[in-house]
Amino acid sequence: MEFDQSTNLLAAIVDSSDDAIISKSLQGVITSWNKSAERMFGYAAEEAVGQHITLIIPPERLSEETDILDRLGRGQRVDHFQTVRRRKDGTLLDVSLTISPIRDSSGRIVGASKVARDITGQKRAETALRESEQRFRVITEASPIMVWMAGTDKLCYYFSKGWLDFVGRTLEQEYGNGWAENVHPEDFDRCLKIYESCFDERSPFEMQYRLRHHTGQYRWILDRGVPRYTPDGVFEGYVGGCLDIHDQKEAAEQIHVAENVTRLMKAQDEERRRIARELHDSAGQTLTVLGMGLAQLVHRAETAAPELAREGKKIEAIVQQLHREIRTASYLIHPPLLDESGLASALRLYVEGLAERSEVSVTLDIADNVGRLPEGMELAIFRMVQECLTNIFRHSGSKTAFIRIARQREDVQIEVRDEGKGMSPERIKDILRRGSGVGIRGMQERLRQFHGTMHIESSDSGTTVIASIPVAEDIRFADHQALPAAG
Repeated sequence: MEFDQSTNLLAAIVDSSDDAIISKSLQGVITSWNKSAERMFGYAAEEAVGQHITLIIPPERLSEETDILDRLGRGQRVDHFQTVRRRKDGTLLDVSLTISPIRDSSGRIVGASKVARDITGQKRAETALRESEQRFRVITEASPIMVWMAGTDKLCYYFSKGWLDFVGRTLEQEYGNGWAENVHPEDFDRCLKIYESCFDERSPFEMQYRLRHHTGQYRWILDRGVPRYTPDGVFEGYVGGCLDIHDQKEAAEQIHVAENVTRLMKAQDEERRRIARELHDSAGQTLTVLGMGLAQLVHRAETAAPELAREGKKIEAIVQQLHREIRTASYLIHPPLLDESGLASALRLYVEGLAERSEVSVTLDIADNVGRLPEGMELAIFRMVQECLTNIFRHSGSKTAFIRIARQREDVQIEVRDEGKGMSPERIKDILRRGSGVGIRGMQERLRQFHGTMHIESSDSGTTVIASIPVAEDIRFADHQALPAAG
């Protein structure tokens, strides 16, 4: 009686399994075929039992069965062998096979038990993930900006095709600190100091240095880097972009240099916006759909196939990680709120994030009547405030920063103030005359596009940067149409 109960219980388990469970003789003849095998391969048990196992093996994979039978004959087990099998209707499906020898009471091998698991969904997810990663690389490599990425250890692990083409070297040669071999010896120590200090402070940086071109010539490039964070605020390293500015640097007249830099900034801003939109709309949405599909698949598999669910969760975690990285990169390249909701919303989010990662208390005061401004003007003000805060955190030693943006009838006024160590009058004159100092040239050029002005006031109690940008009276506060979002 107990034997009959055990036999019936085993039969029930086999029939209720989501995996196809098949037994066969050592000659490959099918001797049993459960319900899941019927569903998976389309053959009823009456059609399959007595047939050779090659019934479900594609012709180009027949050699696999020979090898499997040889191994079973030697008493070996085949674990998680991934292959392709054929359904009754001719369609192919990806499966994972576990095949064990069956022995009689005397220990003699008389057949084999095969468990087949459908992994088509897993394969599709893996393919979609690879395609998403490829799309991300295609987007960066299609850009004229030379993109690089570094991990939390300060070592670079990614360089876009533009970078590699510029230096004429391989990714393996540039990996880690290999890229530094191309930096001009006179610029190396300065660049390294800026990079390491900003990295330690988790602050954006901008620097110019000479990089050896594949022709052997040293060319000036503009390098901008920003820290990357997960949505939970975990620091993940840096992402940066470089532009070849050698021609501008070599220009004979200052006005030509200024005009070229302005065009460069516009091109870079547009490219940032385009890349951010591509990352969000293409790769981001694809990963969202993929993640939802995986989550549903894992949920369905948790009870019936825990092992498949565990594998699915691993893939789901990878998809989520890639999604976070793409979303973070999209925001860092171009703040989506700047286009979607305007200057006030973008600055509030930026200031909140910056304050959380530093010991500096930032106060932001934006008048209600500022409203929406022309697209380029909002970007110019955002970048100016960003550069001012970077200089405060990097150089002033101030524990506080105050930002005020107000709108008069004919202009917008921006004021950024700190309570740091200040600068001498001679230093201020030098900065304004030559555009030296971190980000000062960029601030001046952005303001110049809109006929704006800037001056700096400083004493031993702190520094104040004040800018004014004319605004046409016909730009009404409430009627401004919100711009489309880039992220």
